[in-house]
Amino acid sequence: MLLDEQQKIGLFFVVMYSVFFIIFMEIHLMSGVISGLLTYTLTQKLEDFLAKKMHRWGNKAKLFSVLLLSLFIMAILISGFGYLISWVISVAKDPQQTLTHIQSLFNSIASSLPKELNKYIPDNLIELRTNALNFIKEHVLYLQSVVKQLFHSLLIIIIGMIIGLIAGYQQNKRNITETHSSSTIYMQALKEGLNRLVLVFQYVAFSQVVISFFNTILTAIFLLIILPLFGIHLPFSKSLILATFVLGLIPIIGNLIVNTIMCLVAFTISFWMAVIVLLYLIIIHKIEYILNAKIIGNKIHAGICELLIAMVLSESLFGVIGLIFAPIFYAFLKLSLKQLKII
Repeated sequence: MLLDEQQKIGLFFVVMYSVFFIIFMEIHLMSGVISGLLTYTLTQKLEDFLAKKMHRWGNKAKLFSVLLLSLFIMAILISGFGYLISWVISVAKDPQQTLTHIQSLFNSIASSLPKELNKYIPDNLIELRTNALNFIKEHVLYLQSVVKQLFHSLLIIIIGMIIGLIAGYQQNKRNITETHSSSTIYMQALKEGLNRLVLVFQYVAFSQVVISFFNTILTAIFLLIILPLFGIHLPFSKSLILATFVLGLIPIIGNLIVNTIMCLVAFTISFWMAVIVLLYLIIIHKIEYILNAKIIGNKIHAGICELLIAMVLSESLFGVIGLIFAPIFYAFLKLSLKQLKII
């Protein structure tokens, strides 16, 4: 089948977008792209909502939506860093109480482990602290690189959010000027590619919300219904359920964080309780992969196997960020080729 000029230009920009995605994943900048897409999409949605609710605002609705999102993001960052700083200060003020809590937690975990594993556990907190200090000394360069990478990723995410806010605000001006001047076929193809990317990102974001809600419901059933039936009450169950939903909005990484916390809490009851919780969480997340592929697949008319294969290949090539971005990347390619009538 021969392609017309418009299809060739559209295909060219699809390839260009794909090349940029691969480069960004290779140089670890894709977290910034995702955060930028998030703030850009939220700006557009909030602006549409405000424009409908407040007709007198007109073009100012875009500026107001950007200001609202900026204040919201700043509030989250300031509250997060403020909580971290206050926690560090509280630990520094009363280190003995902190050591006592660690000692009690350490004792409860050690007592719940099978006898075969107890020989690998330090006998007391002093030995544990000595082992920890030795580990830090031996791996100080690696730990420094990890901390540096975390701060670098956080900086990239913040810069991506700022770029997304600016792009969302500038989009309003472009929409106004384009009503008076026609764009070239190349600019039109470039904008259509960006619109498809934003649309696909909305599909994936909606899917993530549904998955987080699904995960929260199953976790609540497990913690509040199934375990109490056997006389087991996991500490901080309600807080864990809330954390499951909030952190579950962050693909992959959020689930890893809340799962680690939940397993540590289960360790305070017994070793086997932690194993049961871990197995249950693994089952939930395997179901989540299928559900994620199903939701996005329905939007772009792709099979579950297609998306799962794309996620596995992307994870093997680019790691965790590849797994996170795989549904967006594949859905963008599939939707672009369909709209260009190539497939």
